[in-house]
Amino acid sequence: MKTVYLIHGDELITKIEAADAIREDARKAGYSERDHYVVDSQHFDWSKVTDASDNLSLFATLRIVEITINTAKPSADACAFFESAAKDPAPDTLYLFNVPKLDRSATESAWFAACSRAGEVIAAPLVEREQLPGWIGKRLKKYGFEATRDVVDFLCERCEGNLLAAKQEIEKLSLLLPKGELKVEDLVAAVADVARYDPNELSESFLRGDLARYSRVLEGLHAEGEQAPRLSWMISEDVHALANIFLARRQGVPVAQALRNARVWGKRQKAMEHATSVIAPQRIAALLKRCATLDAQSKGQAAGDAWLTLGSMAAFAHARSEREVIA
Repeated sequence: MKTVYLIHGDELITKIEAADAIREDARKAGYSERDHYVVDSQHFDWSKVTDASDNLSLFATLRIVEITINTAKPSADACAFFESAAKDPAPDTLYLFNVPKLDRSATESAWFAACSRAGEVIAAPLVEREQLPGWIGKRLKKYGFEATRDVVDFLCERCEGNLLAAKQEIEKLSLLLPKGELKVEDLVAAVADVARYDPNELSESFLRGDLARYSRVLEGLHAEGEQAPRLSWMISEDVHALANIFLARRQGVPVAQALRNARVWGKRQKAMEHATSVIAPQRIAALLKRCATLDAQSKGQAAGDAWLTLGSMAAFAHARSEREVIA
């Protein structure tokens, strides 16, 4: 076993499984005592950990010291402890540090380097939407199932944004169904709809013109209790950004510069680029008008149901002809 294990990232299921595997290997190696500290604030009393290290049990010679950081990032005191533990560990002690996603400054820090040298660093990045089919396919294979693309797509739709639930649903299938080929009809009754959606996914599907996904995400957010004013604001922001980009392009501004001027960054940039290539510039004025109506409806200042208007926004923006426009 290594002296230090550092798990960092935002994907909960990856972190849980990595920590479970380390604990199991440690147990087999004779580590019979475990101290677990949960750090919920920047003012955690680290003397509790160091004092415990100075008072080892007389009967348990091998011990795991596990520290879970629940703050946005490790504090200066936490980083100092990690570095000290990596460079000068307590005898007969295995350290397991579980921390959130680390930024570049953290991964280039002295404490991170010390942990890397002393032990093993395990990254747990979020499984993105485009990676989910591969993740589910591998997980099904692990449990002895052969899955067609239709089966994988069905599970992706039901479990999107909730990887832990996806894991649990697949484990449930392994108990309910025989190994071998899976069919969609086998899953319909067995798999719950446990998808969770991020409001940003509504924006992405709106810009990309993925109407089925837009409707699915909107329904999911509504069911989860998301408020219409927030979603209305997000879609309106997209439309106003599109308007500014189209105006800049007519003035000869390069696409990349137009996107920056409209404050479009990161993953949203690709979706916005796609939108500028498929949404007719002539439709922007009508979209802006509809956004104003949507805003008023979401605040109770105009007649009509904001959720119904939200539901029609993507189809309205991406209609290929006037006949397809939803009034």
